[in-house]
Order: sequence, then structure tokens, then C-alpha cells
Amino acid sequence: MQRWTSLLPCAACAALVLALACTPALAAPPGMAAEQDAARRGVLNGQLKPLNSVIAEISRQYNGRVIDVETERGRKGELRYEIKLIDAQGRKHEVLVDAATGAVVAQESDWPTQPVGPAQMARYIKRLEQRFGARVSEVEFERDAQGQAVYEVKLSEKPAGQMKLLMDVSTGEVIHPPQGAAPKAAIKPMWALLESLNPRFGGLVMEVELETDHRRQPHYSVELLQPNGHKLELEVDAVTLQVLRQKVDD
Repeated sequence: MQRWTSLLPCAACAALVLALACTPALAAPPGMAAEQDAARRGVLNGQLKPLNSVIAEISRQYNGRVIDVETERGRKGELRYEIKLIDAQGRKHEVLVDAATGAVVAQESDWPTQPVGPAQMARYIKRLEQRFGARVSEVEFERDAQGQAVYEVKLSEKPAGQMKLLMDVSTGEVIHPPQGAAPKAAIKPMWALLESLNPRFGGLVMEVELETDHRRQPHYSVELLQPNGHKLELEVDAVTLQVLRQKVDD
């Protein structure tokens, strides 16, 4: 999900969208820049509706002021706009718009499921922790690209880090189970990691942390202060101790 605007009046929102369409990708973070480039190409070749015209039409339909726009991808990769606006009576609306047609594919009235209360959530968490043998560290109510109400759940999984899953709000059932557990037994201890870096990488240890990537594969992140004042950042495979990436920051 990429956010294009935030808490702006409708006129300013449309102006910002127009500016985004003309701004080089380097002016935005990589993920947002890529989404902007894709949207720009889609508008130029006629496959997508210009976002400013979509905002204007939605504002007219709902007689409201747009306060936020985010981009999402549907199940088939289609681009959609999640638009939030406030009407003349001060009521908040949230609609999902197909970027290719400009048609509203879902709206808040189609999403009746609400968050659950503490007692129900306690039962959900207890069941998850018993199933996965890990402690729940964070739960957040969300709606996916189709408007379905879900909870995004993070579970601690020491020593490999965290795993994430999506849970159905109504039933507490896991929608997208996590992948197979990362190989914990094969993870090298931190002292072995540091020994493997010496003498190839000199400097003073500022930070060492065991993390997992998006595939839940463990790696160490290491930050070393160099004699010239620069910081050397290393990403090292926690199983093989192979240096995967290195970067020097000023």
C-alpha cells in the first residue's frame, strides 16, 4: 500500500496528485516512486484514469472533501485507489476505486465487520499462541484490498525474530498462515558471527541484531564505526555467516 496524500483539503489534494505525476521518481521513496511510475505510464497509455480526475469525480459523487488517498493492489495485481473523504454533514466515507475504470468497487457500507471486544480478542490470541507456540506481540485491525476486515498479527519467534499472519475478524481463523519455520538450530551464535568478521571488517561495534527477512530467513545486521567516522553496515546470513550486503554511510 502506498499513500499519496494525507489529511489535505480536496483542492490541495488534487494539486499534490498533479505534482506527483510530474515529479521524478528520485524525489520519492523507492516503493512509492515505483508505484508512481507505474501509475504515470498507465495514465499516459490510456490504461488508467488520472488520479486527479478520479478524486474530482468521487468528491462530486459523495459531495465531500477528500482527506486521504492510498494505492492498493487487488488479487490480480490491478491498481486501486482507497479514498477517504468527509461529506457536507461531517460523515466520513471510505471507498475503493478501480484505477482503470474509475468505478467504485467497494465502499464502507459494504464492509460491515467491526473489530471485536477484549474478551473475544483474548480468546483469539490464546488460540494463536497455543497453535504456534509463540507470543503475540502486536494485533492491528485492517482491511485488505478487497475490503475484507482482518487483523494483522505479529508473533515473536525467538531467536529468529517475528512472524506475521492475517486473521479473520469474525472467526479468528488464520487466513494466510506463515511459511515454514526458519531453521533455528542452524543459526550461528553472535560471538561466532563477530569472530568471522575479524579481521576482514575492522571498526568498533555499534550494533548487532538478529533479524528475519520477508521469507523469514534469519540474518544478522551489524553496524561498525570506521576510523574515518563512517559507518559500515553489514547483513550476514545467520546460518552460513556469508556477508550478503554491505553499505557505508557517512
